[in-house]
Amino acid sequence: MTKRIVFGVAAVAIAVLLMAPSASASCLGIRNATTFGSATAYWHPASVPGTPTGQTWQLGSPGSWSTGNCNTNSPGVGGAFVYFSAGGANLNLDLAACGLGCPASGSTLVVLAQNKTATGTEFLLDTIVETPLNPSANFDYGSQGDHTMIPIPRPRVLSSSRVLSDVNLSVAIDAITPGLFGPNAASAVSGFRILTKSSATDPGRDASSYDAVPAAVVSNPGGTGATQPVTVACPDLQDRWLAVQIQFEGGVVLGDAVGAATQIRCDPALANPKYKIVPKKIGSPRTVPN
Repeated sequence: MTKRIVFGVAAVAIAVLLMAPSASASCLGIRNATTFGSATAYWHPASVPGTPTGQTWQLGSPGSWSTGNCNTNSPGVGGAFVYFSAGGANLNLDLAACGLGCPASGSTLVVLAQNKTATGTEFLLDTIVETPLNPSANFDYGSQGDHTMIPIPRPRVLSSSRVLSDVNLSVAIDAITPGLFGPNAASAVSGFRILTKSSATDPGRDASSYDAVPAAVVSNPGGTGATQPVTVACPDLQDRWLAVQIQFEGGVVLGDAVGAATQIRCDPALANPKYKIVPKKIGSPRTVPN
């Protein structure tokens, strides 16, 4: 009886494996996206090359095709499809080798390229419409020429006040529109998430290093910039850190990196801003005529 059960489970497992399509099974043949197709172009970092990362999806339909396992299984230096060379960042993506699903023929592909450094993260988002019969590349980003990344905004605290163990902030997020390139690129951006972390030191640039639940979700279609009230819980004296994560496609796609972090002092003596009152200068007495 035991042997029958084991055999039955094995048979079911084999059947599932046979029926389940591979991550790239629906993207047959050669379909590629590159910055060196009909022309050679580079995506330049705003500062110095750091650690490159990339995410991709079909514009408006990330469920049709998205990055999936592309960061580890795609061609390129170090196994990543966005990588640095002497000229700048390059894109070399074989859509048949990785990813989940396959972009529709003639669709628009989004590439989010990021450069993580010790002080922040720089990014650009670029879109291109497929030209299926293009002999150079299906998604020919080289035809657009060079682009330059911009920093993911650092959250700017405009004001703060403390109520018991909570610090109430007004946080400004600068516009990211200068980092968006290609047709309908702004439509991919739905807003921002303000992430937090309790830590004695800067948690770094990986979004996964911060708390899973954001302190605030900011709706800002097109990434034009916003100001958002944020409440940070400070039950102890451990500092909190705020960082901005960009969200795309209504929050279905989240950037895997954050920008430079802002430190929030949870010490009650530091949480409220102190203002020095400067008295007005009193002039000489005047005689009022009768």
